[in-house]
Amino acid sequence: MKKFLFAILAVLLVLSGCQSKTGSSENKSNEKIDVKPPSRDLVKDGLPAFNEKVASLPKTDLEIWLAADYANEKPIQDAINEFKSVYPNISVKTVGIEWGEMTNKVKLAVSSGAVPDMAHNHAFAFGAQGLAEPVDDLWNEWGEEDQFLPGGIEDITWKGTKYGVPIDINTLIYLYNKKTFEENGIKAPPTTFDELTEISKKLTNKKKGQFGFVTNASGWSFFGNVVAEGSNILTFDGDKAKANLNDPIVVDTMKKYTDLALVHKASPVPPPQERQSDHPVAMFGTGRAASFISGPWDIARIQNEFPDAYKNLATAVIPASAKGSVLGGGSLFVPKGSKNKVASFELMKWFISDKYSIRLAKEMGRHPVKAHQYNDEFFKDPLLKPYIETLKYAQPYKLEAYPEANDAWGKALRSVFDGADVQKTLDQAQEVTERAIKNAK
Repeated sequence: MKKFLFAILAVLLVLSGCQSKTGSSENKSNEKIDVKPPSRDLVKDGLPAFNEKVASLPKTDLEIWLAADYANEKPIQDAINEFKSVYPNISVKTVGIEWGEMTNKVKLAVSSGAVPDMAHNHAFAFGAQGLAEPVDDLWNEWGEEDQFLPGGIEDITWKGTKYGVPIDINTLIYLYNKKTFEENGIKAPPTTFDELTEISKKLTNKKKGQFGFVTNASGWSFFGNVVAEGSNILTFDGDKAKANLNDPIVVDTMKKYTDLALVHKASPVPPPQERQSDHPVAMFGTGRAASFISGPWDIARIQNEFPDAYKNLATAVIPASAKGSVLGGGSLFVPKGSKNKVASFELMKWFISDKYSIRLAKEMGRHPVKAHQYNDEFFKDPLLKPYIETLKYAQPYKLEAYPEANDAWGKALRSVFDGADVQKTLDQAQEVTERAIKNAK
C-alpha cells in the first residue's frame, strides 16, 4: 500500500513539474526598479507620453502572443526594445502564433489559467466569448479615441465595451498585371463581376497553365465580395444580430465566384490548406495568374518577393455592383485572467504610435488605425488609392463573434468549391448561424 501511495505521489510531482509555463498572468515578484522619465520628449519622437503608472510597477514579465507574420518583424521588435529601454521594469517575451490557431490557443490558456498578457486577433470576437479583459477604463485615461478610424474601434468593441487596441486596419482590392492586360487588348480593369468573369476567361491559357484570376476559399476574404455586391451575412438591430447567409445576393455572389474555377476554368480551384492567402500571391508573382483579390499587405509582399511582377502591378476597387469590401486588420487584447493589463495596454499604444505605425505600413504593408497617419507621403502611392477609397465603405466581419457560425460559413464556401449545391449549402449554414446567435451569451 505504501509503495502504491509513493508511486501516486511521484506521478503527481512529475505532472506538476510538467505544467505549462505559458503566460505570465501574475507576477509574484515585488522587486522595484527606479524608473525615471527619459531626458528626451517622447511625444515629439512620435511615441506615447511617459506613463508614471507603468514606471511605478514592480518588475513585470509580459508574454505576448502575436500573429506569426508580425512577431519577429523589425518594426515590432524595435518598438518592444525601445519600450523596454524607457521602462526597464518591464520585460517582454514574444511568441509567434499562426493567425488561424490563435482562438484555440487563447481558449486553452484561459481555461487553464496560464494566460499570456497580450494576444492578437479580433478583440471584439474574444470579448463576445468572454475571453478578453475589458479595457474601457484605460481608454478613458488615455483620452485619444477621437484619433481613430471608426473601423478600428469596431474591431475592439462588442456591445458597447472595448476589449483591446486596434493595431492595423485594411480592406481588399483588385490586384492585376497591367502588362498582361495591355498585351491582350484590355484597356481597363473590370468594374463588375460579369466583366471580371469575361476578362478572366480571356486571360486564361490552359496550354501555358496561366489563369486570368485566382480564387481562394477564405470565408473572410469572400465576405469582401458579398459587401461589394451590396449585401451582408449578418444584419443588426442595435446589438441584436440576425443571420443573412442565404440572402439571394449572397447565394448569387458565391455561385459566380466559385464558377470562375468550377465552370469557366478561369481560376484554379483553391487548394485545401489553412492559409488561403499564399497561393494567389505565388500564382501572380510567378506569372501564372493575371489577377487576384487581396489587401495592401500583398503589395508589399509582391515588391519584396516578386520584384519583376511588382513592376507591372496595378490596383483597382473590387469589380462589383456596389462599393466596399470586408473591413480587416487586427487588434491586440488582454486575455481573460491576465494581471498585467496596465503594462500590456501601454505596449499596445507603442505599436500604433506615429513612429511605429508608419513603419508597419511601409515595411509590412499593415496600415494605420489613426486618421492623421494617412497624411504621410507614403499614402500618396497610386497603388494605394483604391485601398483608401474602399476603406470608406468597408464592413466589419462580425460573424467571428459566433465561432460555430464562422466555421459553418467557411466550410460552406469550401464545400461549394468541392461541388456542393450553393443554395442548399448556404441554407444549412444559415440554420447553424441562427442557432449560434440564439445560444450566444
